Amino acid sequence: MAALSSIFAEHEITPNIIPNAPSQVLNCTWDGIQVQPGQTMSARNLKNAPRFTLKVDPESTFSLVMIDPDNLSRKNPSVAEWLHWLVTNIPASNVLEGINGGQHQMAYGSPGPQPRTGLHRYLIVLFEHQGRRIQVPKMDTRAKFNLKKFMEKHNLGDPIAANFFECQNEVQ
Repeated sequence: MAALSSIFAEHEITPNIIPNAPSQVLNCTWDGIQVQPGQTMSARNLKNAPRFTLKVDPESTFSLVMIDPDNLSRKNPSVAEWLHWLVTNIPASNVLEGINGGQHQMAYGSPGPQPRTGLHRYLIVLFEHQGRRIQVPKMDTRAKFNLKKFMEKHNLGDPIAANFFECQNEVQ
């Protein structure tokens, strides 16, 4: 836990984007690569939605959010937070088995940082909402999503698990 907290703080994920680090790493696999927190990934490996798994309460319900807090760039995050993926009301069985299911309120959009914008952080968080379903309308824009406001509005508390990676355009 302490190591996870420190890497989230070191990369300014906490407290800037989410108030507290999760207690667990969300197991995320893109293109056969199991991502470790803070790892640098190539955009070519991120074209398809990841497979994510976690040992969870089999009776519960979950929501997943993936954002880029550095769009257009970390120095000029003018359209941040960019919403890459939003899935709500995911059954526990899907989380346990790594099945991509639930209500897709924003389809997966693969990371594609613009040239000369440096490294972007991509954060993927999983919330548990103890069997209750949350009502989230389909999103009509990816720009200027606010994860903290989303957490407050839906009374989600801290994420139970999260992961993040960095990626930049190959043309720098």
